[in-house]
Amino acid sequence: MSIVRMQKLTVLCRPADAQASLAALRQLGVLHVKPLVAPAGASLEAARAKVDTLQRVLDAVPADAGKDAPRDAAADGATLAASLSELLDQRAALQDAADKAEAELHRLAPFGAFDPATIAALAGQGVVLKLFRAPVKDTPDLPADVAAQLLSVEKADGYWALFAKAPDFAWPGAEEVRLPEKSTDALRRDLDDARARQDEITARFAAAASSRPALQAALDDATADLRFQEVRAGMATADGVASAVQGYLPAESVDQVRAAAAENGWGLLVEEPSASDDVPVLLRQPAWCRPISALFGGINILPGYREADVSWVVMLFFSLFFAMILGDAGYGTIFLLLTWAFRRKLPDDARHLLYVTSVLTILWGIVTGTVFGIEYEVLAKFGFTAIWDKVPFLAPWLDGVKRDPAQNVMGMSFLIGAIQISIGHVWNFLDRAREKDTHALEQLGWLCTTWFMFFLADKMIINGTMVNFLNLSDAALSGLWTGLYWLLCIGVALIVLFMLKPSEFKTGWTGLALLPLNLVSNFTDVVSYVRLYAVGAAGFAIANAFNGMILPMISGSPVKLVAMGIVGAVLLFAAHALNILLCVMSILVHAIRLNTLEFSNHKGITWSGEAYKPFRDPANQPI
Repeated sequence: MSIVRMQKLTVLCRPADAQASLAALRQLGVLHVKPLVAPAGASLEAARAKVDTLQRVLDAVPADAGKDAPRDAAADGATLAASLSELLDQRAALQDAADKAEAELHRLAPFGAFDPATIAALAGQGVVLKLFRAPVKDTPDLPADVAAQLLSVEKADGYWALFAKAPDFAWPGAEEVRLPEKSTDALRRDLDDARARQDEITARFAAAASSRPALQAALDDATADLRFQEVRAGMATADGVASAVQGYLPAESVDQVRAAAAENGWGLLVEEPSASDDVPVLLRQPAWCRPISALFGGINILPGYREADVSWVVMLFFSLFFAMILGDAGYGTIFLLLTWAFRRKLPDDARHLLYVTSVLTILWGIVTGTVFGIEYEVLAKFGFTAIWDKVPFLAPWLDGVKRDPAQNVMGMSFLIGAIQISIGHVWNFLDRAREKDTHALEQLGWLCTTWFMFFLADKMIINGTMVNFLNLSDAALSGLWTGLYWLLCIGVALIVLFMLKPSEFKTGWTGLALLPLNLVSNFTDVVSYVRLYAVGAAGFAIANAFNGMILPMISGSPVKLVAMGIVGAVLLFAAHALNILLCVMSILVHAIRLNTLEFSNHKGITWSGEAYKPFRDPANQPI
């Protein structure tokens, strides 16, 4: 497993051949293009607008309008998209008109039905009408030539119509309400017309559901053209003599491009990427750990080009963390069945990852005696624990689970953390040792301190539960701690002596000054793995609490038993579904965090990599 070695490639061609050269490069489908100039231009903007329009239309077309919906006869996706785009604009305008009519009707509702024509007729006869809103406790104190009529009362407000011969009258302390421009009947007609037209447009989009494949094909073509235009606009031209396109490709693909260069008359410059180059990342993993690519793709992370491919570590530990956090054999079985039911709709990597994590969850639930949050004693009555007796090498662990499951699982969480962090430091040591770099000895120092921190966490937090598995005498235990203190001293000495070379001390002395804090951070990183226990225990506690509340309800006469059984089954389903959702959210937070933060910090993985995306014809499969 490794990050594929890349080469930096610059292709030179005549400006007149730029279009044809890009078409040939796209057909090869191996070059991850980096623009030499900022892409810009009218053709590029037009291509972007076309993609935006097609995507907007496709998002508005329902995936399935139902068997009874009308079917659209249009087959050309681009033509259909153009007409649907106009309808989308119309629907937006209609929605705006409907909102305005509805708001105006709501504003005028307390005043009753009004017609501007009637108001204008009154004005023609010398009668001025004004509308006001005032607190209901207020009554108008107006001159004798002003008449007032209370039209309605809503909550604490009164709505009034005032009449006078002169237009300059007012009601101090009240809010004057703007007179309507349309009658309430006209507003209702406008609203009804807008909604009816919106319904027609909705039906038109439902009819277009049958043409989604044509729309998707048009979008794919437009996206490919946009990518072509971006690459074309990002080419550099030197004095009108040569055009250049630059990018990165796997080292094994260089000969393929050389052959194409000879055929097309290109000039090539092949070189090793420099330290400042932003090189894309292509992972080439063995089949057994390839499913973790689903996780990397889902949260959009990749190690940097000059970092290590830690896929196998993340695959092993994420699967274990998933099992410990979900933690329930019943839930694991549900995940396994759902994965199998939707196997044809899931990508291969995601399906395989879910199979692995589901099976591990079932095994973890069996080992820890956790099935739908049912009490251990109840499981024992049904013979569930007889399974344990057939696995002799697990006997000490299982006995510990029976005696003190919390202490045991917490201790195992610390152990898992120490092991994963140690893998990072051992890996770093081997890498630096191969390079004959003295920083390798610093990594041994961190390895020593990590294991001291594990035993310290075991002693301070769970009273030496993990050490007790060693069955040491008092003298041996004292000797163990003497050795651990020496291990800490040796570790700190290695870190201090080999953290910095003499030439690095001037710029890197702050790392040495912060060593005490980093040692504390090492301890907290080991302790941080206790979240595996805490979140799993919380999931069990929630499931058990729901069982304790709902199951006692199912009792009584046969008729009541059936009725309460149905109600109880529905409540249990809802409760456990909620708990599963909470557990999944915990997996997304904690299982991912431990791999991408705690472990990655010790290994030196920044997850800053950019995925290798070759410039290729849509008909070609990605590498």
